[in-house]
Amino acid sequence: MFRFLRIRRNDGVDEYPTSRLVDLRRGKASSEVARALELKTGDAVITLRRLLDYGGDPAVLDEIVIPAQLFKGLTRGKVERYRGSIYGLFETQFGVRIVRAREKLSAVAAEAARASLLRVPAGTPLLAVDRVTYTFGDKPVEWRRGLCSTKNHHYLNDLS
Repeated sequence: MFRFLRIRRNDGVDEYPTSRLVDLRRGKASSEVARALELKTGDAVITLRRLLDYGGDPAVLDEIVIPAQLFKGLTRGKVERYRGSIYGLFETQFGVRIVRAREKLSAVAAEAARASLLRVPAGTPLLAVDRVTYTFGDKPVEWRRGLCSTKNHHYLNDLS
């Protein structure tokens, strides 16, 4: 359940969040996304924005960008009907298995629209988690930026 999910409640309770799709749109890869996904700038991509809620409290706003050619037929309806993780959807519906992820953390200020979705004041410090995930052959298949409210949650990574 928590293979790639690193956000935990501050009270120590392990809770799997509910996912709420904000929107799904098709577009063109920015230079940043193209570099991360080994695409050409302007290649077709699909962008999903979703909120992860813990006990009804939005804690993470995810912007997920994936190559359109790998996820042909992905629709808002498919995402909303699927009962499981987004990576479960990628694997069972599109044959794309995520085998590893690389993350970069930074702090950012919440701009107004994102702050509204996370129910925090504009300018609130957020933890930004930029992630690239890879499938077999070390092929990048997803670029994601998770904006995390740390009011009631934190990032946890066990190192061994």
